[in-house]
Amino acid sequence: MKVTRSFRKLQAGCVDAVGGNTLARVLAQMRYGGSVAAVGLAGGAKIEHTVIPFLLRGVNLLGIDSVMCPRERRTAAWNRIQNDLPLKDLEAMIVEARLADVPRIAADILKGQVRGRVVVNVNADGARPA
Repeated sequence: MKVTRSFRKLQAGCVDAVGGNTLARVLAQMRYGGSVAAVGLAGGAKIEHTVIPFLLRGVNLLGIDSVMCPRERRTAAWNRIQNDLPLKDLEAMIVEARLADVPRIAADILKGQVRGRVVVNVNADGARPA
């Protein structure tokens, strides 16, 4: 069996808001010792996956509870994000795209060629392409 993907291309961490098949795919793409924080179920609650990433690469799946988590703990987490991840750093990861760019961007996402966040401006005809 030929290995087509190197461990250098695998991810160290991910926050997954989709769940379902997307979460299964993300788990398979994690590098040794990587962690995935599962925060949502937009793609479904069921996950069809093997234990291989957990046993062979020590991948961690972290469930994030945003409902029953005490307010003090949530506040501390948001304060840490605000202090450790300045807004200017987040803004550097955002690319604005036009609605017409979505098919190309979707294909790039599926190929793992998109990093950061793509914001689709549906109101701007002149939005710069991603």
